[in-house]
Amino acid sequence: MNLKKFQFKGRTRTYSVEVPIENGGIRTDKFCPQDLLTGGVSIISAINGECEEEFISDCQKQVLAMDLADADASLVDRHIAGLMAVVMDHFSRCGRIIFGDLLIYMDCFSLLLEADGFSEEEVQKIYPRITRTIVDLYPDYVFNTADLSLFKGSHFDRILNGLTSKK
Repeated sequence: MNLKKFQFKGRTRTYSVEVPIENGGIRTDKFCPQDLLTGGVSIISAINGECEEEFISDCQKQVLAMDLADADASLVDRHIAGLMAVVMDHFSRCGRIIFGDLLIYMDCFSLLLEADGFSEEEVQKIYPRITRTIVDLYPDYVFNTADLSLFKGSHFDRILNGLTSKK
């Protein structure tokens, strides 16, 4: 598996992200809990990713939105502001978000956190919690990837609950 390095430039900071290239696409799932990709089926392994052009766009949009966050905001809050700007843009364009798309945005968010000095352990804790928060804030707008039913109350919602209730 080859690795590729990307640079995302904000006004005051450049973020360096290195990701695997697999089958011509960018593999983004370094921090995504496997259960969110497999539905908790332990005998399979799944990957998450997108084409290079979309990956660059998703990350750069988050970085640009982070620049607009309040200068007094904490580092993690600036990252969350970038993520939420991208999610809200998706809502305005599509009227909803498919859970798989939300995970891609979360993947980009997590890779940018790592590029900003957050440890792998910190990012792994943050990932399901922020995902849970977005689902809870917008329960009528997040849909399952497989059947386009509402995410809230679904099998994957229960998996996410399990991940966020772990101590």
